[in-house]
Amino acid sequence: MKYQTKKKGSLLEIVMEMYQGISRQKAKQIIKHSRFKLNGKAIPSHPALDVEANLWIEKADKHEVPKIHLKPDRRKPVAIHYEDRFFLIAIKPAGILTHPDSNQPGAKSFQKILEAYLSKRDLRNTRLWIVHRLDREVEGFLIMAKSEEIAEQFKENWSTVTKQYLALTEGKPEKEEGVLESYLRDEEHQKVKAYPTEVAGSRYAKTSYRWIKDALPYSVLEVTLHTGRKHQIRVHLSELGCPIVGDRKYGAEPFFRRQIRLAAYKLKLEHPVNQKIIELHYQPSARFFKPSPNADENYKII
Repeated sequence: MKYQTKKKGSLLEIVMEMYQGISRQKAKQIIKHSRFKLNGKAIPSHPALDVEANLWIEKADKHEVPKIHLKPDRRKPVAIHYEDRFFLIAIKPAGILTHPDSNQPGAKSFQKILEAYLSKRDLRNTRLWIVHRLDREVEGFLIMAKSEEIAEQFKENWSTVTKQYLALTEGKPEKEEGVLESYLRDEEHQKVKAYPTEVAGSRYAKTSYRWIKDALPYSVLEVTLHTGRKHQIRVHLSELGCPIVGDRKYGAEPFFRRQIRLAAYKLKLEHPVNQKIIELHYQPSARFFKPSPNADENYKII
């Protein structure tokens, strides 16, 4: 927004002049969440700042260049890596549900955390739509749409989105790269089982993997999803003989409780509106690759 000041006054008075009829409190909120320039030069966002008459003042929302916390955790969970008026891509920390779960009414969900963050930032109620999900135990890129229409467009073209993960595994696969195919079915205790051929209630799943390096005593694998089934990577790597570190449910060592070392660290997709290609990747924290060898972590995995 660009505006020519009519008379000398404080920045608070100028903002109230720009937005005729708003309260002083509302003007203070606008200043708090905005960046300003006078005749093209940045100025502090302070309500008492003196502004001369007949100058051009420019206002831009601070969230046009959102602050990114590159290492989110449950205390500071918001790390937005891409955002426009149609959708956003943020990193979900491990230990937080993707969306509210009626079976866990007291648990936080990343959808609600993001909605609350955006509502406070933008000074208006914000609603987000789920495009896809990550297990509670998994960290990484998550796409949230800002309308139901955009969410549906993503879902209709989901097979064209490239989704890659980093997994820290116990053991090293015999072949440094390969493709894993099976049929997955929900079993008791919210556990998924793999079958070599189709059985009643099962769904086809395909995963490819590539060994990247040793992180002794573990291995680092890059995993690409070709289908999106519940616990797919966790089950397939367990079947490979390389369970993910911390994944006690699927065969990891049971002596310590650890965060599951699986991160959705790369995304490549076509923008649903302007068709531009968006590619994102990030590196998990050093702690991701170095679990404590002799202690529980402050993270409940089961």
